Amino acid sequence: MEKLIKQILNEEVVNIVDIQDELLMMPLDARQQLRDDLADIVDLDTEEEYTVIDENISYKGIPEIKAKNTIGKLLKWVKRYITDKATNFLINASMGEIKDTINLLKVMDPTDTTAIFTPKAIYLGGGIDFAKDALSWRERVEQFFGPNHVVKGDKLFTLVNTGDFNFDGLSTPALLNPLRAETVRDEDEEFQTLFKKWKSNELSPEEFQVFQEKIREQIVHQDLYMLQVCDTNLINFDGTAGAGTFGEAQISALKNQQVFLWLTNGMKLSNVSPWLIPSITKVLVDDELWPFLENFR
Repeated sequence: MEKLIKQILNEEVVNIVDIQDELLMMPLDARQQLRDDLADIVDLDTEEEYTVIDENISYKGIPEIKAKNTIGKLLKWVKRYITDKATNFLINASMGEIKDTINLLKVMDPTDTTAIFTPKAIYLGGGIDFAKDALSWRERVEQFFGPNHVVKGDKLFTLVNTGDFNFDGLSTPALLNPLRAETVRDEDEEFQTLFKKWKSNELSPEEFQVFQEKIREQIVHQDLYMLQVCDTNLINFDGTAGAGTFGEAQISALKNQQVFLWLTNGMKLSNVSPWLIPSITKVLVDDELWPFLENFR
């Protein structure tokens, strides 16, 4: 079996990233059906597994004619939804690779909460400085859960200035929105002036030092205090994420926080940094976020 798999993989060179994108772009019900069909194959014993895979791989004709068993039906079904390259990968892969594909499909399924715990506090991460609209999606998440979940006012002020926090009076999951804390962007005229100069590359060395300190104390420290009390990081990955978002994602990984990656604005999994991939708990596309969040309210 192992020799056969190696031979096939040598003959069929595939791009794993392309396949991940193909899977993610499939309709949700198609992804779920594919996951179940692959799981059926994994349940076969070794001898039957060899026979089924060898029989179907060796057959070079029309898949629909040969579709008499589980993997044959899978081949027929997959041909309708994804590219030949992805088909070859799924059919020709070893059982270990098929199991990896099943796990990937589970990660991509908003209705599957396997190994996911109900968050106690969610950080609303994603691009701010380069985003066209950093506010509305965060407000929509807050509205989805309701005002009792939103950390604001004195409780938020105490958290971002001291790191002290308690859940008294809050419904869970509590929502930590960095735009509610980063008031320096709107209230500090000196910061606004320095920000514009930074954008136009006109900061003097002295101004740069002041700007650095304001960023450190009134944005970075505050965001990290919020992230510190969370067990989940929801990242809107719309192509505008900067160093802050990726830095927060790495901290989430180090703290074993859940990372829900929400792909919007046409982003694909192949657009995500390989450094972030191992940290992802769930991948969601566009409107798939809302039925997934429904599991937690």
